[in-house]
Amino acid sequence: MIKAVIFDLDGTLLDRDESVRRFIHDQYARLKERLKGIEERDYVTCFIELDNHGYRWKDAVYDQLIQEFEISRITRRLCE
Repeated sequence: MIKAVIFDLDGTLLDRDESVRRFIHDQYARLKERLKGIEERDYVTCFIELDNHGYRWKDAVYDQLIQEFEISRITRRLCE
């Protein structure tokens, strides 16, 4: 039985922006060999802007990243 539901609308329990920033830096490190020619700061900045604080679907974010950077050696599945 559910006793409580907690909503963190103002980010006091989880700093989503920092969590996403750490995640995308880690993702870049894992995919670095496939992202040759793309600077980490450009990849991270673009992802964060496209993500729009979580208001944009991730499939759309990755599709746009692939298009923006003309990534041909990677699929959205590898990014997750």
